[in-house]
Amino acid sequence: MSLSHLAKKMEQVESKFLISQESKFDSVQHAMKREGALRVAIQSLSTWIAQVKRNGGAEHELYDHGQDLRDRLKKKLKEASAVILHSVNQQYHTQFTVDQVIENHDWYYYQYGILQTLQKTGILNDLFQELLTNIIPPHPKDEYPLTRKMKRSFIIHAGPTNSGKTYQSLLELKQSAKGIYLSPLRLLALEVYERLNEEGVPCDLLTGEEMILAAGARHIACTIEKANYEEVYDIAVIDEGQMIGDAQRGYAWTRAVLGLRAHEIHVCCAPEAVALLKQLIADCEDEVTIIEHTRQTPLIVQDQCFRFPQDVKRGDALIVFSRKKALQVASQLAGSHLNASIIYGNLPPETRRKQVNLFLNKETDVVVSTDAIGMGMNLPIKRVVFLEMEKFDGNQVRELNSQEIKQIAGRAGRKGIYDQGFVNTTREKAKLKNKLGMSDPALKAAFIAPHDTTILSLPFGSLIERLKAWTHYEVQVPYFQKADISEVLELLELASPYEQVLPIETLYHAATIPFNYQEKELLSQWFMYLDCLKINRTSLPKPKKRGHHLASLEVYYRAIGLYYSFATNFGLPYDWKWVKRERKQTSEQIHELLKNQLQPSYV
Repeated sequence: MSLSHLAKKMEQVESKFLISQESKFDSVQHAMKREGALRVAIQSLSTWIAQVKRNGGAEHELYDHGQDLRDRLKKKLKEASAVILHSVNQQYHTQFTVDQVIENHDWYYYQYGILQTLQKTGILNDLFQELLTNIIPPHPKDEYPLTRKMKRSFIIHAGPTNSGKTYQSLLELKQSAKGIYLSPLRLLALEVYERLNEEGVPCDLLTGEEMILAAGARHIACTIEKANYEEVYDIAVIDEGQMIGDAQRGYAWTRAVLGLRAHEIHVCCAPEAVALLKQLIADCEDEVTIIEHTRQTPLIVQDQCFRFPQDVKRGDALIVFSRKKALQVASQLAGSHLNASIIYGNLPPETRRKQVNLFLNKETDVVVSTDAIGMGMNLPIKRVVFLEMEKFDGNQVRELNSQEIKQIAGRAGRKGIYDQGFVNTTREKAKLKNKLGMSDPALKAAFIAPHDTTILSLPFGSLIERLKAWTHYEVQVPYFQKADISEVLELLELASPYEQVLPIETLYHAATIPFNYQEKELLSQWFMYLDCLKINRTSLPKPKKRGHHLASLEVYYRAIGLYYSFATNFGLPYDWKWVKRERKQTSEQIHELLKNQLQPSYV
């Protein structure tokens, strides 16, 4: 480019930014737009100045003019940035200056602007961390001051599956005047609710999907996320205590151990959770007793090879790791004149229960199941056969770990029905034996999640900024880890426009309603309900059934659950009779599809 052409380019820039433009800004958006244009102009000028130096030398008058023009543009740029930064200072109650923010970050500032530079410097994150340090107690136990005034007694029931841990705990619960059972699954909460009521102990049921009140009840069976930390109980039972080490849901078990207001607390867990639980209980200065339970029937790995479907026998549980595979296996067995009950994670609890009852009543011969069978399901299974030894965990396909294999294999040989249980696999039998025989390492950390009060009490910041700051907060006790809240953050990224129209408390409570946002229909429904909150609509539209195939019915069942959860979370009226009827009909339709052993191509 010739020197005359470069001179003309510089003249155009000078005219655009230093002669014809006003220095005042109508709004922050106006300032951000001007800042972006000025940054582009400064970058272009730097290129032209270098070309002048190459073509005419540093002594050329155009070189000095270009540098002077660039300096004046940089001054204008800082004026625009100051307007933007002023709005930031108002929001965060700070007094940052442009020079303070861009110190040692000049190049980055001229490339990306004041807001990006502010993020890069970490100044805001430091501010959040200071606030979080002031708000969050050094030890998570101190987030429950009322509980700390109690002297609690813990009984840890440690042992493998089929060792009677939960059975013994529930005997104690039934004898109490007021008690609570905390379950990892709605199905288990439902079973305890029915069992106590059948045995003359009135009991309520509370899950994310329903609330059923029994006359005169002073006991409650609930999913652990629904635990009440205000009530005082005589006895509490926390089931599947080893879940305290789960990155997604473990925080609920940590809260229960640290915060539950019960005089006596029974924790049922696998042996690897005992040391960690003892540490937490000691921190709370509560008493603890350990009761070791042993398996009540021996578990034997069969030496003979297993061929599918030739070697399938009545009383078998065949383990696979997807709905598609479960349906394929059940279909093949139907061709061999064996009927199967099918169990997998996405089944409605009512359907899962009906499938179980078919097996209990010997209307089906075998069970085909995913690892959904591994937690709390007591079935008359004689042998567990692993048709697959790998699973997709949401991120990758991986081998089952030893604890997963023990949880699933342990369902074989139910006491009172069989004297022993058997385990087999179609391949990698040596690996199966090794993992069943190994000692699982002790859990190293309990997971914690941000408290509503912590996030909502921060005086500034968007919801995403607050939660991201929490993910960077350093927990001061080494055996606590922060829960994985990436799904909530991803959902909030999608819902970021709603931060401008909904109170931060409202959006936080909406984002923490459990549902699978990766299912497009459910995500659309959730956004529709946010729109209802935005316009102050007093009722929510009901979801519609979009088909009669298995996958469609399963999504519809979960959509009913989202309708119920959203309404109850925000105190909105909802049609309970419709919810009850649609859940029942949908679960029955799914049950009939499974009962008829449909080929996967029809599903």
